[in-house]
Amino acid sequence: MEATEKMQTTYNRIQSFINSATSKLLNNEKSLYYIKKEYWEDDTLETHIKNEIFTYSSNLVELHRKHPILHTITRYHDLKNVLWESTFIEELSPDEKKKYIATENLYLDFQRFEDDNTIYDELIPYFSSIVSSIFLINYISFLKDQIPTKEPSTPTPLPTETEIKTDTEVETKYTFEANFSPLQVEILTNCINEARILTKEITNETLNDIFSCTIKEPFKARNNRLLVYFFSTLDDHSLITRNWQSVIDKNNLFLSSSKGNPLKQSDLSSANSEIKITPPIGSEIIDKYIKEVKKH
Repeated sequence: MEATEKMQTTYNRIQSFINSATSKLLNNEKSLYYIKKEYWEDDTLETHIKNEIFTYSSNLVELHRKHPILHTITRYHDLKNVLWESTFIEELSPDEKKKYIATENLYLDFQRFEDDNTIYDELIPYFSSIVSSIFLINYISFLKDQIPTKEPSTPTPLPTETEIKTDTEVETKYTFEANFSPLQVEILTNCINEARILTKEITNETLNDIFSCTIKEPFKARNNRLLVYFFSTLDDHSLITRNWQSVIDKNNLFLSSSKGNPLKQSDLSSANSEIKITPPIGSEIIDKYIKEVKKH
């Protein structure tokens, strides 16, 4: 029993390093992708995504061809403890198992691994390939989610008599479901202006119009990620609806900082994922003001 626990502890320590390394690789690549997304045209970006998927998939196939045991890793890549909980250990040769067990006191250094990702392969069989496999399959999955979905072009059928709206019917209205006091609105207005979230300063009345989705023209963001951080933080504190991304999209409230196009839900979702990794400069201003809002 003690030998099994000792073995599991050894594998868990290796796994922890692998998880950190793959997470760092994934976050770095996502950050680079979001920079491209900010400045590239949509058609160029879509072509790039498909080329990247082809390249990374080819790299993954090549790894599997070289080390068939990696099929086990990629099959259970979503497990946080894939080395121990999958069938990976069973598929190691006796000599390879001995090498893993012998790493009990081996110090794994991130800097050395970044300088040469094969540095531990002799002591820990397939080490660099395991990290690469988990990274590749997760990044390929991420890229697939970034391909814009295009709805098929189909003729719009003529409405039947029962489908024709009468003058008394009201269309569904998407709102932030915000209920701020005048003082809270003033605090949030100061927040937007001090953090320079938009290209123009706004008044309390303007912010009320934004929250009620009654503005006449969309406002241009100075920084998309900072705008998203503002609404995401309000959401985190349950001050607005969880569907705020859809509200912004449906009501055409904001324009992109770079292209000046209306910010869509897909743009907001991507930026929201990015700020969870690296908060934008100016986020500390937003945090300060929203804490103040919570007090009132």
